[in-house]
Amino acid sequence: MPNLLPDIAFLRPGGRLIWATVLLVIFAIPLLIALRRPKSDSVTTWAQAMAGATYVFAMMLLAYAVIPSEFITFADKYLLWGTNSYIVKSTTAIPFYNSLDWPLSIDMKAIRDIVVVGIYIVFFGINIALIVLWQKRKTVAELESAPPKELGKSRFGRPLRARA
Repeated sequence: MPNLLPDIAFLRPGGRLIWATVLLVIFAIPLLIALRRPKSDSVTTWAQAMAGATYVFAMMLLAYAVIPSEFITFADKYLLWGTNSYIVKSTTAIPFYNSLDWPLSIDMKAIRDIVVVGIYIVFFGINIALIVLWQKRKTVAELESAPPKELGKSRFGRPLRARA
């Protein structure tokens, strides 16, 4: 994959991570637009189901495989988050208690893994929320039979109604 980003700060080394994230956002836009439309009353065809499954698989592949893998590569190669750099080292004295040392070492590789687990948790939460919203969409018949909502009163005292 060609990296067309300029060589400024972290843009070029994090290019694949940035492109994968942009691609996931681009894939999410039609899904969010489709969430606003009501369910169709007609039965889903096999081709529609396969197209939807392929689309969702591509999004999950980006969210759960490509983006965490590219973050791990970016953190290892560019940020140099390895086992040789530490946040807390067991041989370092605790501030204000110079006679005591930290009981454990926390290296940057552990922080990298915690960030990746956070990426998985965020995407899993978004995944569940989108599935729930997709299943709770109303059908066209349910929307037509619902009474119109009053939005309040105009400045002349007449009730405002939502457009059907």
